[in-house]
Amino acid sequence: MRYPGERAHEMGAAMAIAVGRVEPGQDFAEQQAVWEAIVAELRSVRPRIGIVSSEVYCEATDEGARAVLDALGPATQVLITLRPIARLLGSQWQQFSQNISIPPYDEWLRDILDHPEGGRLTPTFWRRHRHDRLVERWVDLVGPERVTVVVVDDRDHDGLPRVFEQLIGVPAGLLQTPADRSNRSLTFPETQLVQALVRRTTGPQFDLADHTRFVRFGAARGLQAVPPEPDAERVLTPAWAVDQALAIGASMADRIAASGATIVGDLGLLSDPALAPPTGDNTPVTTIDPAVAAALVAGVVSKLSGVRGGPKPRVDGGPIEKALWSRHHAVVEQWESVPATEPARQRSGVRNLAGRLRRRLGRDR
Repeated sequence: MRYPGERAHEMGAAMAIAVGRVEPGQDFAEQQAVWEAIVAELRSVRPRIGIVSSEVYCEATDEGARAVLDALGPATQVLITLRPIARLLGSQWQQFSQNISIPPYDEWLRDILDHPEGGRLTPTFWRRHRHDRLVERWVDLVGPERVTVVVVDDRDHDGLPRVFEQLIGVPAGLLQTPADRSNRSLTFPETQLVQALVRRTTGPQFDLADHTRFVRFGAARGLQAVPPEPDAERVLTPAWAVDQALAIGASMADRIAASGATIVGDLGLLSDPALAPPTGDNTPVTTIDPAVAAALVAGVVSKLSGVRGGPKPRVDGGPIEKALWSRHHAVVEQWESVPATEPARQRSGVRNLAGRLRRRLGRDR
């Protein structure tokens, strides 16, 4: 068995081949080369089973899906995992909140649930989560005999690994659920804090590449890296939205059953109230825990620190990232131009220059 690539999730490579784009700040040709290396590894090793996995394949264009299948070969099997829409609403809203300025949860829910053909605010939601159409797209491409749908029951934490073990023919207990929770959902106060930052960093003076680096993969990941307090308020979904989502789930289950794909698990779970999330309305946020604010800042700082290491700025980096790199290297070059034998006063002057640059950086940005 082979899981090719150097990362646990080669999302950039999957985006390049399946969607025809990459994240802001990434180099398309570089990610395309990663995909080609993944395919080359599988062709070279020729394992009994090779696995490529990414949620990005849910968004694949018809052209992108065909490119994936052509590269992997005619024996490729498509495996799709599904969860009830009702359980996805809160996590999806908070994920969108990390990326774009988004309306309050209730308003977003009405747009999504009243327009299951494709919402106005975040149209990619239904591209991923109209599960019936997702299954039908892949069935049309490869035939029902090559598509397997796994319905996940989140009450059984070991259920998904056990199903995968059976599907790929490995010993029971070999696959373990990772303990890493660095990509956990944000709490409601955390989501509000990130949204405030997103709104402050949305505009012509802020490049998408900078936003992706410092907010999405900086501030938000800083929050996710710290376990929330046990009493921290999660995102609560109103009862009306849960009911509407369960009804949509029932409709989708009927179409999935009719698709001819192999079904593992109970499609009835897609509309089962027992799997619905806690309902209610969130309390307006009036204060922020200092520890939460500190985690957000630490996430940004981690991305600031990472800028200075390269020998040259990233070609697809944003203007803030490039300015940080240039200022850091200006100090390094100035420091290295002073011989070690020079008087301490001159070398001290360079230290002062470095300090002034750091202070200016803070004021300018």
